[in-house]
Amino acid sequence: MEQCVLRKTDLDTPFIAADLDTIKGNITKMQSLASSHRKKLRPHSKTHKLPSVALWQIEAGAVGVCVQKTSEAEVMVNGGVGDVFVSNEVIGSQKTDRLANLASSAKVSVAVDSKLGVQQLSQSAKTKGTEIGIYLDVDVGMHRCGLKSGDIAKLAELVSKSANLHLVGIMGYDGHSFRPLDNSERRKIVNESRAILQSAIKEVRSTGLEPDVISVGGTPSTPIWAEFDEITELQPGAYVYNDVMQMERGTPKADCAVTLTGTVMSKPSADQVVVDAGSKSFAFDFGRYPSPVEDGNFDVVGLSEEHAVLKSKKGAIGAELADRLDFIPYHICPFIDLWDAIQFCHGDEIVSSLSIAARGART
Repeated sequence: MEQCVLRKTDLDTPFIAADLDTIKGNITKMQSLASSHRKKLRPHSKTHKLPSVALWQIEAGAVGVCVQKTSEAEVMVNGGVGDVFVSNEVIGSQKTDRLANLASSAKVSVAVDSKLGVQQLSQSAKTKGTEIGIYLDVDVGMHRCGLKSGDIAKLAELVSKSANLHLVGIMGYDGHSFRPLDNSERRKIVNESRAILQSAIKEVRSTGLEPDVISVGGTPSTPIWAEFDEITELQPGAYVYNDVMQMERGTPKADCAVTLTGTVMSKPSADQVVVDAGSKSFAFDFGRYPSPVEDGNFDVVGLSEEHAVLKSKKGAIGAELADRLDFIPYHICPFIDLWDAIQFCHGDEIVSSLSIAARGART
């Protein structure tokens, strides 16, 4: 009996799809970058939110994954990932108890920037009879979370004296370096962040402790951080799928793996069409619109809940009622979190449909 092949054209819109060859290529390229610079790669799974993709990354050479939330860590470990780093502060015994439970079946580590965070993690791990690794989160210039100079050594010593905890190393997140489109400006910011990290390393060593792991980076800055000898671990995330934000910073459009497909549902004038996917389908956290894949004469100029309005750049718009259009999201991470499922494809052929396991993982 001839097997029925499901294709994108068989699906109702809107839907999101990921090209498997592009994903595997992106994984290989980033792993090669890390390996060629003798760095460990710990990708951030908040981008894809799928244990299966995390396992592909690990099979390619990654040591484990980063997550942002305790609930994301649970999804990853339950999905077979054996090494998870919560690269975010975790406060509250409800969360620390869950992490301590998780540490009975996987290697679990957490970022900290407070005495309370250390105390709660230690108490939970002691109660559960497990051990949790600790990264000291250092503010390297983003001015969000993180320790300042003078507090780093004190917290390192507290970790070393706390039951059921061990010091893994230092983390520094340079999200502020992503803002410039120009890589030379990004390099300048990363160099400033590096100087802060180097000082933090000295501060920890002054106590007689050794921060074995120095973990940094996001997709735009990872190639710069990889050049530095003191860095041991890289944690990019968006690279696995990429997006318009990465394209603006030099990533080829061909490396963008995920698209949303929508249908033209209205054409109120010659120079305007409306597609059946709006702000409930596209993340809008940076106030930027998605980009049409087709090199047509139109751009997205507005989003409402279930509508994307496209206008021609000049003259009549090159799209008609019932046409299907593909879009690349501006920021892939929150975009993925809006969707229940994603289609994995080879070209137009759908290979599998996966529920996005960590979608909505907030706690």
